[in-house]
Amino acid sequence: MSPTPLHGKKQDGRGQHNVVPIQDFRKQAVLTWLCTPLKERDPSTQTALAEQLGITRQTIGAWKENKEFMDAWEKRYLQTIGDPSRKSEIMDTLFATATDKDDPKHVAAARQYFDIEGSVKPAKVQVEVMGSATQLTDEQLELLIAQKAATEIQHRKKA
Repeated sequence: MSPTPLHGKKQDGRGQHNVVPIQDFRKQAVLTWLCTPLKERDPSTQTALAEQLGITRQTIGAWKENKEFMDAWEKRYLQTIGDPSRKSEIMDTLFATATDKDDPKHVAAARQYFDIEGSVKPAKVQVEVMGSATQLTDEQLELLIAQKAATEIQHRKKA
């Protein structure tokens, strides 16, 4: 099957590229395919999907570099993972792993579960100091240093 011609032209500095509205059924099919878990994708490859839609793999690649397409992809992805049933399944799985003492990942799962749930630690507060540190009391300065140190330690643990 040969790729079908697309409508509209756009110059982006790298040459002529076809512009296809995001509502185009082929773009919608690609978005759906991209938001489908890898093991559930049919067809299983981007090349096979392109052939099925009558476009090239390079066309899909160009769409994936387009801001409008990327925004639509992100929105669709967030809607997919934002589905309450999916969140519930994930939380149930995390809870099951976190409470299984024989699972080597139970501590990490428990930490992740509580991070998502938000019940263990208070909400973070961003503090911005305007002015000189010389205007702070010793207690205020010590608190700012302690907060910065705690943030840095958490970043290092995650890395």
